[in-house]
Amino acid sequence: MEIYKEPFFFLIIFFFIILIFFLYTQFNLNKKQITIINSRGENIIVTVELANDPIKRARGLMFRPALGKNEGMLFVFNKPGRYKFWMLNTTIPLDAIFFDENGTVVDIITMEPCNTVNCPVYTSNAEALYVLEVKQGFSVANKIESGKSRLVIE
Repeated sequence: MEIYKEPFFFLIIFFFIILIFFLYTQFNLNKKQITIINSRGENIIVTVELANDPIKRARGLMFRPALGKNEGMLFVFNKPGRYKFWMLNTTIPLDAIFFDENGTVVDIITMEPCNTVNCPVYTSNAEALYVLEVKQGFSVANKIESGKSRLVIE
């Protein structure tokens, strides 16, 4: 009987650690408010979750049932590049706003939800250091335009 208790105990510990990791990645959202100056010079405040490490960037907004009006996810990269995004298991249509190292908007792409493995890949036309994912239509509604809007970097 002692033989079965030890592996069972380690199995419970293993699943407990996995559960802690899952809850940490789900609820440790690291929220922050950012400001975008739109093409009219108006300040747009957005509450964002920071995706500033490979695990958070890979997960992105997958499996989210909803996203608030002025909420999003800000992807922060270590160096400028033409980063690729896809919408696998993402249920919300999104705008991806690409900012260069100075915070200037260099591209805006609308992305559609996808729940198959053959999802399209979305790539900016210019190098970006930051990418903001927000609800589709956010850019148009808030007059955010490529070359005319910028992210206030603090």
